[in-house]
Amino acid sequence: MKKIIALAVAGAFVAPAFAADITLSGSSEFSHVEKQTTTTTVTDAQTDMMFAIGFSTETANGIAVSGTIAMDADGTHDGGNNITLSSAGFGKLVLGDASGAMDSIDGATDGYYVVDHDATTGSVQGFHDTSVAWTLPTLAEGVTVMLSYSPKNQATTSGAASLSEGQTADVAGVMVGFSMAGLGVKVASEEEGTDKNQGVTMTYAINGVSLAYESHQNEIADGTKTNYKGYGVDYTMGDLTLQYSNVEEKQSGGSAIADTTAFGVSYSLGGGVTVFAENSSDDVISTKPDTTAVGITVSF
Repeated sequence: MKKIIALAVAGAFVAPAFAADITLSGSSEFSHVEKQTTTTTVTDAQTDMMFAIGFSTETANGIAVSGTIAMDADGTHDGGNNITLSSAGFGKLVLGDASGAMDSIDGATDGYYVVDHDATTGSVQGFHDTSVAWTLPTLAEGVTVMLSYSPKNQATTSGAASLSEGQTADVAGVMVGFSMAGLGVKVASEEEGTDKNQGVTMTYAINGVSLAYESHQNEIADGTKTNYKGYGVDYTMGDLTLQYSNVEEKQSGGSAIADTTAFGVSYSLGGGVTVFAENSSDDVISTKPDTTAVGITVSF
């Protein structure tokens, strides 16, 4: 009888967990990387592993609730830990670690596994994740509107992990997107104190060809504006994908600060296994090495 009572009590605590659907996903990547400057060549073997636990459930009044717990292989936080609530009535609300307004439109021309595709010197594309992201209910077919907000960096309290990324002021932004027949356009604006960021991304896909363009601008308190522009094209034929991109950064009215070109080729072997080779080089930053990488990645 004691055993039966003990099992019943244990079941009362365990049962709520069964109400949620649980998934496990992740990836493991190995690459051989060579970085070459005018004077030195450095080679290295790199591994990158992560896994994510996902869950989904539904409240009594029909609100869909899901979330992700993402970790590196060593058990440390890997970004993307969040809780999402969604319904037709209020749209989708992401609480935790999600892409902010500018971060959500960034990276349209970057599909590389290892090489540094970005030309940025740090003044542009330092876009924050956000702690609150609200995608409004559908206003019109193909139209998406998202609002994001994060408080300024606060000291981490005992037993809690801070989601702030070092920002010195509140960060607020808005993103508006439109998609129709393979064409996608996203426009975003974000403010962090006296810093202002704005950008646009355009993509188009047809018959295995994907075209992308992105343009971002950062303006600081003294009025200095730094511009970032990128172009990219991918071509997929069966399991083979070819990639090319070029990105440039410069201050308004000035010469280029950085100018990076990247190439890539990948081949899917099936079962989540992909082999790849990539190269990137910069024509302006003399200290930035030409990088070549070959590797294999497995997703599950």
